[in-house]
Parts: sequence; C-alpha cells; structure tokens
Amino acid sequence: MRIALFLECLPNSGGGFQQALSTVESLARRSATKHEFLVFTPFEETRQLLLKEGIEAICYSRRVVRLMDRWSATMVGNAVLRRLRRLGLRRLGRHLDALLDDHGVDLVLLTGIGEGALRIGDHPFIVTVWDLDHRDHPEFPDAYADRGFERRERLLGITLTRALAVITNSPSYSHQISSLYHVAPDRIIELPFLPCLAVRRHAAGGGLATAEGVCRKYDLPNHYIFYPAYFSYHKNHLYLLEALVELERRHGIVLHAVFCGGGDAGDQTNVERQVQALGLTTRVHFLGLVPDEDIPALYEGALALVMPAYFASTNLPPLEAVTLGCSVIYSDLPGCREQMGDAALYCDLADATSLAEQLAALIQDVALVDRLRSAGCRLATQIEKIDYGERLAPVFENYDYVRRRWAWPETPR
Repeated sequence: MRIALFLECLPNSGGGFQQALSTVESLARRSATKHEFLVFTPFEETRQLLLKEGIEAICYSRRVVRLMDRWSATMVGNAVLRRLRRLGLRRLGRHLDALLDDHGVDLVLLTGIGEGALRIGDHPFIVTVWDLDHRDHPEFPDAYADRGFERRERLLGITLTRALAVITNSPSYSHQISSLYHVAPDRIIELPFLPCLAVRRHAAGGGLATAEGVCRKYDLPNHYIFYPAYFSYHKNHLYLLEALVELERRHGIVLHAVFCGGGDAGDQTNVERQVQALGLTTRVHFLGLVPDEDIPALYEGALALVMPAYFASTNLPPLEAVTLGCSVIYSDLPGCREQMGDAALYCDLADATSLAEQLAALIQDVALVDRLRSAGCRLATQIEKIDYGERLAPVFENYDYVRRRWAWPETPR
C-alpha cells in the first residue's frame, strides 16, 4: 500500500510539531513495515525542514480550495458540488482527495488533529490525538476563547468516529477517547511520546552544542531551572515564579530560571510583568525561540527541568530531560505520574511552596538526584526501544487485507 503521512504544523509550533516529526521520521525513513510512505504538508517551511532531514514531502494548497473541500462535507455543499463534478470538474470540492488519487494513496495517517481530516472524504484515515486539554481543564481561556471548545468538539466528534483507528499516547487518554467519543477500545493505538530528534541525536553523541557553550551564548548562570514551553496561561509560568520567591524566603536559596519558546506575545508580556513585580528581573531569562540543536545542551546545563503545566498531562520535555540525565519536577497530575513514574518529583499546583520544597531537596540531597537519574535512565532505555512502525504494522496489515474485498491490486505493493 501507499500510505500518506500528513504533517499539518509549522516548525515553530512547539512539541506538537516535534512529535509529529518523530512520527514521520520513524515511518518514512526506517519503518518496520513493508509499505511505501509519502509525506504531505501544507507549509513550504515544513517541507524545507523535512528536506534537511532527508525526507521529501509534497506541499499542497491551503487557500480557497480548502474551503471548497470543507463545504463539500456539508449536505448542501455536497449536493451542489457533486452535480458540478458530473460536468467534468472532478477536483471541485475534493482537491485534497484528488491529490491523493494522483499519488496512488490507499490510506492516510494524520499526525495531529487538524483540517486535513475535514478535507478528506474519499480515503480512509488514521488520526492522532495527543491531548484532550479542553476537556481536562475547561476553565482556562485557552480552552474556550473564540469558541475554541465548540470548534474542537465538532472536529473531534466528526473525525474520531469516522477514523479507521485513533492514535494516542497513554492509557488515560485511551480511556477518555473511548468513553467520551464512543470509539471502540480495539480501534485505539497507544504510541508513547518520543524525545525530539535533536535530543535523541545529542544523546547518541551527535550533538555539537555544550552546556558551557550555550551558557556563554545566552549569558546564563551556572545554576538554573529550565522550562521550554510556549507562553500560554495553562503552562503556568507564574506558579514557577512564585516558587522562586518561596525558595528564597524559606531556604535562602537564590535560583535563576530560563524560559524558551514562542506563543502569544501578550501571554509572555504577562509573565514579564510578574517577573518585575516580584523583583526577579535579573534572575529570569527569556530566550525566545532557540535552535533545536541548542535545546539538549540547555537541559544538560540545568539543575532541573521544571514543568508545572495544567494541560497535556503527558509531554515531551520530561522525556527529553531524563534522556539527557536532567532531573525533572512535574505537575502532580495522574497523567504526569503515569508518564514518568518514579523518574520525576511532583509539585502540587495548588501550592507554590510545594515546588519550592522540591527544588530545595534537589539542591541539598545528592542521593535524591542520583536516584532520579537512575530511574530516568531506566525510563529512557524503555523509550529507546519504541518502534512506531512495529506498533502500527498490525493496523496497516489489517486494512491491507480488508481492502481486498473491493480493491485487489493487479501488482501487490
């Protein structure tokens, strides 16, 4: 079979892009399956990055034709466009399907929940859902602003029930998807997150940046905590700032924090204002978007990765940190404990002193650091053995068999 892999996000869109890239790289370049994979993206910038990774991709349009494709999914739109297609305009309202036909695609794998699922009408697909943040914490503006909750529910409701299979990253999300969206458990595949490519290459000895080098480059102190995340309310940067104040007040420990990542400028401005209000201006460093190759060295130079986020109770940074021997302090949420087990310390998001105490323990207890490092090393070893191609092969093979009921290939692929 020919399987299309869709990467529908830009390189600067954070962990979502990095995980999608890992999925594409795992399947398109070194898959354990016998099938042929083609990569599709709506962004030229993404196509160029894939080329640097040695992966060719087909760039498709997101302009006016996407609206026609989506209109075709409505009863009125389909009725109108179906009649026009009978006049010879075969691509009208099915531009993405026609592109897939042009390339002989049999099955589509969407590496995220996006517009592609609403545009594809004539090809079966597998869809990936990495989080249900809007359901987990509907009280955050990030979940409901601009009718975001309703739009996401519509997208999930249509996409998950139609998908051939649904990929998610943990048992918790598997259960939620099954119960909330009535997806049969045997149609859900669990693929745990993988550290980003830059981290895995650095850990394998292929990195060029060093902790000393990035400290000089960004003018950082020798001891700092690291939080790579785009700026948004649910990322909870303000909680981390409160913990720095409590750490100094309770233990007399003065510690720096390093933030990197993009996001809405207004959200970062809110954090910067609070930094000033708490008198932390000289101790909080905003790096903005940094090159992927610098990220591993920033982990290695850190006292700990601190990630007190509410949304996405499974995340990439904790896995990246333990892969590089960096301690982790994580949100005390069920999904976070499920992901990291004893390879992390956990902070109570209702009390910033909880984080302050964990930071003090890391600084004062060498045995604790050694224990975390050992547990992290065991977890990293388990992660290294994960093969997406192997895990997805049964889904591909089952569909390849079933499709023979209507599409015996003349020459098996």
